[in-house]
Amino acid sequence: MVKGLSTVSLSVLLILLLCIRRVNTRSDCVKVKGTLKCPSNPKLAAGVQIDLKDADSLPLEVDDDMGRTWSLNDGTFTVSGCGDDLGPYNSPDPYILIKHQCPDHQNPNEIITKDKQIQFSLTKTFLPEILRIGTVYLDGSDA
Repeated sequence: MVKGLSTVSLSVLLILLLCIRRVNTRSDCVKVKGTLKCPSNPKLAAGVQIDLKDADSLPLEVDDDMGRTWSLNDGTFTVSGCGDDLGPYNSPDPYILIKHQCPDHQNPNEIITKDKQIQFSLTKTFLPEILRIGTVYLDGSDA
């Protein structure tokens, strides 16, 4: 232990640091709507996991989870969540991560043994506005 600092002093210092961090963060919320398509097998667009995340560019910092949902039987989804970033002028950098099993359009008979991933950045559109991203083709085509 540092000479002259008691356990109580360290606890108080830790609480103060956490309070300062909370005061100096900016929180913004995002709501995204879209539709997933798998042209070779439309059923594979249902029940797909969609994660809304906040990209953090600081070293050793892990991207924050903002929200998670699963697509409906018709491939539609709505995902929403909030992110906090340090500093009053630093807003979250939202992106979508989709885990699916739709085969590639160039190899529609591909056998999928583990989830494939699609990731893309989103326009910084915060509530009350809703970001409508349209259709995402899981097979990599523009069908």
